[in-house]
Amino acid sequence: MEMALVKYMSNRRFHVYIEQDKDSGLFAARCLEMSVFSQGKTEQEALRNIRAAIGLHLDTLEDEVKGKKLVEVEV
Repeated sequence: MEMALVKYMSNRRFHVYIEQDKDSGLFAARCLEMSVFSQGKTEQEALRNIRAAIGLHLDTLEDEVKGKKLVEVEV
């Protein structure tokens, strides 16, 4: 069950918003479905970095859910 969940999540699309800091000029990216953040000097770099950060988060999640009861909830 755990592996199916992580595999399902890794094949999903996630919503990310990007904004540019007025002072530093850096672009910040945030995934809306997870507490994952990143940044970059350009919008493209911020997107590359958030993709990598989401992937690392999913890898960590895979280890975290092993042996735990998973319940799907609808909101």
